[in-house]
Amino acid sequence: MNRHKKLVVALLGVLAFAFLMPVRCPAPLVWTKGEGWSWVHEGVAVGATPADQLKIGQNLEAKKQYRRAIPAYRRVIERWPLSSSTQEARMGLAKCYAAIGYHYKAFQTYQELIKKHPNTPHFDEVLQREFEIGNLFLAGERQKAWGIRWFPSTDRAVEVYEAVVKNGPYSPVAIDAQFRIGLVYEKERDYLSAVHAYEKLMERYPKHPLAEAAQFQIGWEYKKESARAEYDQNSANQAIAAFTDFIFRYPQSDKVPVAEKYRSELKVEQARGLFHIGEFYEKNHYYKSALIYYNDVIEKNPESDWATQAKGKVASLTPLVAEKTATP
Repeated sequence: MNRHKKLVVALLGVLAFAFLMPVRCPAPLVWTKGEGWSWVHEGVAVGATPADQLKIGQNLEAKKQYRRAIPAYRRVIERWPLSSSTQEARMGLAKCYAAIGYHYKAFQTYQELIKKHPNTPHFDEVLQREFEIGNLFLAGERQKAWGIRWFPSTDRAVEVYEAVVKNGPYSPVAIDAQFRIGLVYEKERDYLSAVHAYEKLMERYPKHPLAEAAQFQIGWEYKKESARAEYDQNSANQAIAAFTDFIFRYPQSDKVPVAEKYRSELKVEQARGLFHIGEFYEKNHYYKSALIYYNDVIEKNPESDWATQAKGKVASLTPLVAEKTATP
């Protein structure tokens, strides 16, 4: 009996401690007429109509209580998906996600808003906000999950910018978004993908002022790609062609001197590469192939030091080739 009394006293003590502790119930059960029982997250009030529920979310957002506004807005979307209040709830929900650093969730919510409400009056604002999210990811913002910024988000930047272009190809931010896709790829050192991004801009918006910058960037990306491969002349040739095209198209641009400088450097680099290819064939006794490359150096960059050396090589190898050809 004493053992049972001790157990009862212990249980009563635990219950008393539980009731006296200042514990806040995170999700109380609430009865709403016409809806029945529902859980209310963190004590957020429940509105009887979608308009009332939307107002609750908006009031919380106005007070910067974003984490409490989120479930209030989500209730509108989940409980009354066809209500006219739903698109406003999605807009508010996206803003709240962004306010607490969940930028990718904000982007996804904006995308859902455009998908579900293509004629929303917030269309231009949504594109602007998505564009700004892309800028954050381009600048190094990490994707946030479970309260922690985990992942580098340059790939998310491309996704966001591409969505902006697709959603509103002739919107005020679409062209800038397309240009920044190229910047993202350059940051990732994927220079050929950057070239394709700038080429798309040139194709879609040839008369826009950013087309000039895109044409220059095409040359720049090919130039950076050409530095990777000793014996691959294709990227160098493409870079020279792109800078030549830039100078021809935009002769009044203040970047023309820079384009000319890069083109000259590339031609020297091109001559150097061709010369070394010629040396490779010469060392392996493929004199005829070596002559082709040495002559190519002279033809493409006749004023360079490499051309001077190539002329000497041609002079010494020509008799060997002729002798080998004449030998039955």
